[in-house]
Amino acid sequence: MTSSQQLVLRLVDDFPLLAPLMADHLADQGGELLPYLFLPDVARWAQDLLTDDPVTVGAVTDWLEREFVHAEAPEKDLIGLGFVEAIPYPPEGAALLLRLGPELTQVAGELGLLPTELDSGADDPT
Repeated sequence: MTSSQQLVLRLVDDFPLLAPLMADHLADQGGELLPYLFLPDVARWAQDLLTDDPVTVGAVTDWLEREFVHAEAPEKDLIGLGFVEAIPYPPEGAALLLRLGPELTQVAGELGLLPTELDSGADDPT
């Protein structure tokens, strides 16, 4: 099992609400866990749930932030490209983008997901 698969399994273990999403993923993939296909599902789930349950979505994004901070390169890529990149562009994804922690917000900026008014401007040399 890869470290990326382990990360996804820890996520689902810590957030049992994601278990049905995992079951659907495994059914669609013939029983194979494909982290780069699963985390975009989590991003869509978070986007859909944010208005009704911001606490749970916040807990998931905080978990991903903590994992990202301590992760090796493959897991950082998975979280950045699997989850963050799957968040819709503003205005649709603005609320979820604003809920990200500082490291994932930086990733979102690097991916061009943040309009200039949401970007902290930290890289601006002026």
